[in-house]
Amino acid sequence: MLKQIKNSLKELGFNNNEINVYVSLTQLGEATASQIAKKADLPRTTVISLLDRLLKDSYLSEHRHKGKTYYWIESPKTISSVFEQKVEMAQKLDRLLSNLYRSAGRFPAVRVCDTKSGIKRFIEKFLANLDKKSLLYTIDSPLAKNYAKIYFEEVEKAVMAQKNKKGIITRSLVPHGSFENIEDYKIKNQVIEIRELPKNIKFEASLWITKDTLVHFSGNPIFLIAVKHEAIVKGIKNLYDFLWEISTSKN
Repeated sequence: MLKQIKNSLKELGFNNNEINVYVSLTQLGEATASQIAKKADLPRTTVISLLDRLLKDSYLSEHRHKGKTYYWIESPKTISSVFEQKVEMAQKLDRLLSNLYRSAGRFPAVRVCDTKSGIKRFIEKFLANLDKKSLLYTIDSPLAKNYAKIYFEEVEKAVMAQKNKKGIITRSLVPHGSFENIEDYKIKNQVIEIRELPKNIKFEASLWITKDTLVHFSGNPIFLIAVKHEAIVKGIKNLYDFLWEISTSKN
């Protein structure tokens, strides 16, 4: 469990020392900087600096009693509330900046990522920006395990929960004979319709299509290319619709 907690905090942007301090304080309940430093096995001066940073980001609280400063985390839900506030601020900023954005239909935009962290950030932001009840069209290969090479399982489940919260429906094409290799939780934890491609069509990378963006990524080698352009996406979507019609429904 502790390993999962640390991995999750790392996914949220905490560095290793911040993770050690946050977890130590969670276990202690309420403590001074010296007590936290001992628990986290870090220098006291380093811990004080980290505590100041976590305080500014609202991850913990403090109070003084008899000349000593005590720190505590009021609830594990603190992290959730902090990120909810950040999402609200980002959405407000999006509305304020919307009139400054150029038209995607006229100006093609291309994004390339070649690291695990870069791909994870892109996918999380990509899903966050989808409209509620959007349709997401994908071509995936369960045997290639592209997601497993980028995400660990708990993060992948969190991504699926994010899709469910927004009511996103996924249509996925997979290679012939590969449906049985899909883990049950990937089918049960999201709204998804799956069809197997005809036998002679091979596909190892992963492809996502939305109304104006085409995303192509792989776990081996690690890369992601996103193209935002309505005409290009429309052409690829027409090919996808053809493949969908000649493929076999599995669920």
